[in-house]
Amino acid sequence: MSVEGKFERNVGYGVEHPVFLWSSIYTFTVCFFWLLGYLSIKSRNGWKSNKINWDEEVVVITGGSSGLGSLLAETMAIRNTTVVILDVRPPEVEHGMFNITYYECDVSKFENVQSVARKIVEDVGHPTILINNAGIVKGKTILDESEAEILETISTNLLSVFWTTKVFLPEMIKTKYGHIVNISSVTGFSGIAQLADYSASKAALISFHESLRRELDTRYDAKTVRTTLVCPGEMKTGMFDGIKIKFPFITPPLAPLDVVKPIITALDKDQSQDILTPYYVNLAPALRFLPSFVQDLTNQ
Repeated sequence: MSVEGKFERNVGYGVEHPVFLWSSIYTFTVCFFWLLGYLSIKSRNGWKSNKINWDEEVVVITGGSSGLGSLLAETMAIRNTTVVILDVRPPEVEHGMFNITYYECDVSKFENVQSVARKIVEDVGHPTILINNAGIVKGKTILDESEAEILETISTNLLSVFWTTKVFLPEMIKTKYGHIVNISSVTGFSGIAQLADYSASKAALISFHESLRRELDTRYDAKTVRTTLVCPGEMKTGMFDGIKIKFPFITPPLAPLDVVKPIITALDKDQSQDILTPYYVNLAPALRFLPSFVQDLTNQ
């Protein structure tokens, strides 16, 4: 009896059966895109992967007093890493860890960032990891939002990334070592009602990140300075309390820990990565190519 005949007898249908064909196509597609992602990461990192020594790292986290930033700070501090929090407000939770230091800093103002950066270098040394996490959400329509509120959102979510990068990147380029993590959002791929300023700032941050990576590769010969882009879906933090999602079963809120884990992995492996989580976020860039009624359904 042929192999095909044995398979048909044991399984109940032949290799030409639709169930077998579609499951094979699905398996092949998943494996193919996984392989593409794997090769992309390896290629971007020069086919090298080195574990970092957390004891020797100095991590700066903007907006680290609450939400995702606070959890990142605590997770890294457990690894005996020197952690610096930059925020306009003190940490909401008392971490009780000697290696977490808070500096009051309005990262939307360049002079403030410069001043605090000098103190950081004097106190703990040059930062080797920069996590641009600071962000605010107003949740208002374009017409309801004031000029001051729009400027505050753009300055905090976008301009702050320029300022911290300008201050901390030169030393990373000099030593050919460092890692910059930019926290964007799924809204950076598609505008959302009542989030025009937020979506615009996150879309610009994605472009900033891509430009930064290419400048490091082609202008500064600093490919070993890693860059990671994080685009999460809506997270269970206080930022989005006033925003109502019409179909939460399609895009359920994300626990901050589910975002922290892949960030820590990327840092631990010293690899540049694009982290889009949960899985549906990977489909977001393709939304603009779908019919408008599909886009409208997913963006309500």
